[in-house]
Amino acid sequence: MKFLENRSLLRWQPGVQTGRYLMRFVLLLIMVRLVRDASIRMMYPFLNDYAQGLGVTLAAVGGLLMLRTAMVALAPFFGHRADRVGAKPLLMAGFALQGAGLLGFGFSSGMWTAAGAILVLGISDAMTYPLMQAYISENAPLRQQGRALITVEYSWAITGIVIMPIIGWLIGSLGWQAPFKILSIFSGLAILILAFLLPASHPKPHRERISFTSQMSVILGDRSALGAVLVSATIFIAAETYFVTWGAHLARDFDLSPQRIGQVASGLGMMELLGSIIASLIIDRIGKRRGVITGVIFFLFALAALIGLNQSLWATLIGMGLISIAIEYSIVSTIPLMAIQRPANRATVLALGAMAGALTRSVSDPLATWLLENHGYLAAMAYGFLALMVALALLWGWVQERGGEQVMARP
Repeated sequence: MKFLENRSLLRWQPGVQTGRYLMRFVLLLIMVRLVRDASIRMMYPFLNDYAQGLGVTLAAVGGLLMLRTAMVALAPFFGHRADRVGAKPLLMAGFALQGAGLLGFGFSSGMWTAAGAILVLGISDAMTYPLMQAYISENAPLRQQGRALITVEYSWAITGIVIMPIIGWLIGSLGWQAPFKILSIFSGLAILILAFLLPASHPKPHRERISFTSQMSVILGDRSALGAVLVSATIFIAAETYFVTWGAHLARDFDLSPQRIGQVASGLGMMELLGSIIASLIIDRIGKRRGVITGVIFFLFALAALIGLNQSLWATLIGMGLISIAIEYSIVSTIPLMAIQRPANRATVLALGAMAGALTRSVSDPLATWLLENHGYLAAMAYGFLALMVALALLWGWVQERGGEQVMARP
């Protein structure tokens, strides 16, 4: 009876979760996000195992990952719908697709069946990531919105620290397909949490109907909103350049074994968590725009410091630790910045940010690896440095600090 009473209290007054209700809301969403983040992060460290299990080349599995990332281009369509009916129903549908895709990949026996499952997972990604951000934004009070959004992002670092070693153990003990089948069950549990333990979403049937193309035109015509999306995308260029090169750099230039690189990855995951915690503690106090500017400047400093630190292994690891803090702080800080730009079109703006980030990541992967191969690690980091300079210029010249519901569907 007490459980039912608590569940009822959690549903009380959607949109103004405060105090212990907001804390419970955030903790439950972290549990849901862990399932989503595990399904993303598990693909990268164990690519070789998946390739061997499917009987295909490593490059072929890399092509599957590109297919999954490409599906995030659909995110604005789902964001447009969520701005109308609320984020929660579509969020539940996204986790249903995730469960189906994971189960399908867990039973795949070749390239074509795996491609079908990856296609479903990509559509799920286009729904779950930006719509969860929109759902948090519409249920958290404005004065705590940034903290709520960023605290849920702790799940990404927690997944790397805690869940990835478990995934590795499952693959070693039960085979490469086991984690996919198990995570498909947890996707079902995530749907149950959303359905029965979290507050209702906020449909807006009274709002003037606006077509997808008209809504996109309005958002893209808003220089501050467009600038916030582009800032997120350019930060992802620098982040992805680092992500795809640091392991190869340690292996090539410092002769580290895969086991040692795995240990480094765990340590860098701790630094990512620290970056998220710092952002969650200060973002609402100093302002979203100022918070992102601080993160980009620190990111630039960390990349510049790496030039001097890249002389020995331990000095390089210190530099990588600073970069990991800067990356996580900067990325998670852009989420509340985008969320406040156009509250009436929040889900669509956040979905545009997810799509733009996916596109810049896809472009950065081959370019960063080419720079590493042909000109060295510091050349790749210089590419990231230039992207951050663009982000800083956009923050100064285009992006405004906004709040409340004053920015409506039409300018």
